[in-house]
Amino acid sequence: MSLDRKVAAEKIRSLLEGRVARLLGCDIGDLHSMKIGSMAHFLFLMVGDSEVMPGFNTAMSTLRDLIGFELMWSVDKTEEAKVEEAPKVVIN
Repeated sequence: MSLDRKVAAEKIRSLLEGRVARLLGCDIGDLHSMKIGSMAHFLFLMVGDSEVMPGFNTAMSTLRDLIGFELMWSVDKTEEAKVEEAPKVVIN
């Protein structure tokens, strides 16, 4: 069974969004859409001085190897990831 890069990207995006939201004390829905690579960079910026994170180059290389450059630096969420967002209310 081979790795489905899109599914892996969805799971990684969900994990990173959750970590960024917890760090900032907000809901995932409050965050703007960000690239997976940008979220990984941001988390290193904020907590990279602790030993709870792996080395930056190793982590970013592994992320790129797992999901590929295109998915890593794409802002677009997949349809499955969009379903998890809170529905928007339109008032006329």
